[in-house]
Amino acid sequence: MKTPVFSGDLKNILKGVSRTLYLSIKVLPAPVKTSMGMGYLLARTMDTIVDCPGIAPGEKLEMLRLFRGLHNKSNSWALAAKIKQAALKPADPREKELLFKFEKILAVYSAFPQQERALLDSLINGVAKGMEMDVALFGTAPGVSALKTEEELKSYCALIGGEPGIFWARLYREAIRRNNINIAQFPSETAACLIGSALQMTNILKDLAADLRIGRCYLPACDLARKNLSPADLLNAENMERLRSLVYKWIGWAVDGLDLSEEFVASIPKTELALRAAVIWPVYWAMDTLLEAAKANLLDPSARPRIKRNKIYSTILSTPPLLLSNTAFARGYRFKREILILLLSGR
Repeated sequence: MKTPVFSGDLKNILKGVSRTLYLSIKVLPAPVKTSMGMGYLLARTMDTIVDCPGIAPGEKLEMLRLFRGLHNKSNSWALAAKIKQAALKPADPREKELLFKFEKILAVYSAFPQQERALLDSLINGVAKGMEMDVALFGTAPGVSALKTEEELKSYCALIGGEPGIFWARLYREAIRRNNINIAQFPSETAACLIGSALQMTNILKDLAADLRIGRCYLPACDLARKNLSPADLLNAENMERLRSLVYKWIGWAVDGLDLSEEFVASIPKTELALRAAVIWPVYWAMDTLLEAAKANLLDPSARPRIKRNKIYSTILSTPPLLLSNTAFARGYRFKREILILLLSGR
C-alpha cells in the first residue's frame, strides 16, 4: 500500500486553516507532505472540537477518546457521525468546512500504510492528552481559569507542540533514510520536541487576549500571584505593564527551545533542500512573532501580534543561501535572537 496523495480538498482545507504552516508543508516532497498535512488536519480537527463552545465537555472528551482509537473502524465511523453533527457549531467558516469534510480526511487516513498510520496514531494520542487538559480545566469552570504551575504549562506545550515535533522528526528520519542510505545522523526527537514546545508557547502568547475571553489563561497562576494578578485581571488591557516581565520570561523560555533549531537543521543533509526549508521558515517566523509579542499589548484583543505577509514572503525569498549553509542559517537566526534579547533586556 502506497502513501496517498495530499491534494484537492485536503490541500484547500489546510490552506484555509493555517496561513504559514501551509507554505511549509507545500514544499515538502511526497510522502512527507501527505503525512505532515494529514497530521496537522487531524490535530486541527481535534482543536476545533475542543475550542467549540457549543459542544458539551463530556461530548468533547468522548470525541477525543474516539480519535485515540481512530485505527478501529467502529470508532472512526462513530467519530465521523459525531463530527457531522458538530459541524454546524463553529462560527468560523473555515472550521465549518474542516468538520464538514472530516470524512474525506478520514478516508485519506485509512489509506495510509499501517506503519505510517502508526506514526499518525502516536501523534493523535499525544495531542489528545493535551486537549484533555484543556477540557478538564476550562470545560466547565465559570470565569477565567489558569494552569496552576510552570510545570503544567511546560507539560501542556510538550503535548500540544512537542508531540507534533516528535512526529516531524520521525517523518524526516524516514525521508532522509530513504534518500541517503549510508547516513548515520538524523534529526533529534528531543530537539524536535523542544522546538515544537517553543512554537506552541509562541501561539499561546500570540493568542493570549482571545483565549482569556473564552475563559482560558495558560500563564500559570503561581506566576500571576507573584505579580499580584489573578487570571481575571488579565481581561483588563491596562494591566499589561504589570504582566510584561512575566511575558518576557516565557518568551525567553521559547527562545531556549528554538535555539535547538541550529542542531536540528545541521542534522538534515544539504541535499534535502525542501526538508531544510520547512524547518527554517517556521523557526524564523516564530522569532519574528515573538519580537512582535514582546512589543505588543497582549491583553488587548485588537493588538494581536501578527507578522505581515511581506515579512513571510521576504523570508521565503531569502531562503536559498540558508539551504546550502548551516552557518548562514545560524547567522540569520542569531541576528533575530540578538534583536529579541536586547528588547527583553531593555537595552
